[in-house]
Amino acid sequence: MLSLNKNRIAYLASLTLLFSYAEMLLPKFFPFFKIGLGNIVILLALTLDFPSFLLLTIIKALSSSIMGGTLISPFFLISLSQSVISGLIMYFFFKIRSKWLSIYGISIIGSSVSSLVQIILSTLYLGHETLRFLGPMLIFALFSGIITAILSKFLKIPQEAPSISFVEEESNKVKVIILSTIILSSTIIIFMIKNIWILLAALIISFTCQILSKRKILILAHLSIFVFVIFISLLTPSGEILFSISSFNITLGSLLEGVKKALRLSIASALSQCAASLKPSNKNIVGLTLTYYRGLSDKFKNTKGKVFKRIEETLSAQNL
Repeated sequence: MLSLNKNRIAYLASLTLLFSYAEMLLPKFFPFFKIGLGNIVILLALTLDFPSFLLLTIIKALSSSIMGGTLISPFFLISLSQSVISGLIMYFFFKIRSKWLSIYGISIIGSSVSSLVQIILSTLYLGHETLRFLGPMLIFALFSGIITAILSKFLKIPQEAPSISFVEEESNKVKVIILSTIILSSTIIIFMIKNIWILLAALIISFTCQILSKRKILILAHLSIFVFVIFISLLTPSGEILFSISSFNITLGSLLEGVKKALRLSIASALSQCAASLKPSNKNIVGLTLTYYRGLSDKFKNTKGKVFKRIEETLSAQNL
């Protein structure tokens, strides 16, 4: 069954990437929150058989992490857990649904579970103060769930994946395995280092490797990591008080711990960007997903009009 659905699953997974890309072009009313338009595809795929649906949620997380350069980092674990757990719960409610539970309710449940999983896993590294964000995220999940459900009613996804032509690129499998092992081992070691100066040196090295891998360094993304992680750490005072803002104390211990945690995440992110240069073969479902996405994104970029009009025209394409 899965082999028969390989192209279909790869195409659906590529659409989650396309919708996520399209979301980046929409105005953001809340800078740190994403609607998650990729979940539209998950809603439309609830009619798949269970093994195919489960595989889709996994490929969705894998392919988005490869494209985003977060595959070998804690961000991937969060993404994978969010995708699979929320997907499974949505699938369960879809199968047992009754008159009182519509696609809107299923979508809201999925968005809420995704937010809950993200916060819970974040506390494992950042601490329990992260739970303060759970309330706002659940409120936003309510609105994002409704929006994705509405859009799933209007967007029509073809039953058959469009034809696509590609040239299989030869890759040195031994080289890929060695580089992947080095990157993964380096990332694991980074989270064991406590010396801030060694971490700073490692960050410089990882940025250098990223440049050599021809991957762009997204400075704003790294700055966001530092601001968020340090802020969370400062919510738990520790050590000498450096200064106070009203009743809020900035302590040395919390500041240093926040910097160390942020450095580790930034290094892992940079190393993951290096891993993103190791493109999977088109012969496997992940590589096929990325191939479909390249074709879809090219079609989307070359289409004029508003975002959703461009999406509709891209979906109607018979050849990529």
